[in-house]
Amino acid sequence: MGNGETESSSPDEAIAILERRIEALHARSKEIVEIHWKYVYDMERRLPGWENKSSLQVRCTKQGNSIRLDWCGIKWYGSKAKGNRQWVRTHIGKPKGAYGYTLSKLKALARDWEADKVEETETSLTDIRREASHLVKAIISIRNARTGAAGQEGDK
Repeated sequence: MGNGETESSSPDEAIAILERRIEALHARSKEIVEIHWKYVYDMERRLPGWENKSSLQVRCTKQGNSIRLDWCGIKWYGSKAKGNRQWVRTHIGKPKGAYGYTLSKLKALARDWEADKVEETETSLTDIRREASHLVKAIISIRNARTGAAGQEGDK
C-alpha cells in the first residue's frame, strides 16, 4: 500500500461508501412511497365511498443495510352497520429471484384510478431493490474478503 493507506482502512472505506449509497436509496424510496401515498389520499378524498378506496398499501422499511419495499393487499371483513368492520393486510408475493412485483398482479388489486400510479411507483421501486441488492452483496463480499485475508495472515 504505497499511497499511505493502511490495509484495514481500505475495506472499511469501501463499505462506508456502499452504505452511504444504501442510505441515499432508502431516502429516495421513502420519497417515492410518500408521493404514491399523497396521490392515493388526494384521489380518495375526491372519490368518496368504500368502492373507491385503494386496496393496496406500499411500504418502505430499512433494517441495517436491508431496504424492504413491499406491497400488501387490504381486505375488509365485517359489517359497517354493526360496527365490527375491520381490515386485514394480506401479503402479496414477488416471483422468486425477482426484484419487482408482477405488474398484472398489482394492477388486478388496484382501482382503475390508481393503476398507472401503481405501475409508476413499482417500476421505480424495482430499480431501487435491484441496486440495493447488489450493494448489500458487495458489502458481504468485502467483509468476506477481509475475513479471508485476516485468516491467511494468521496462517503465516
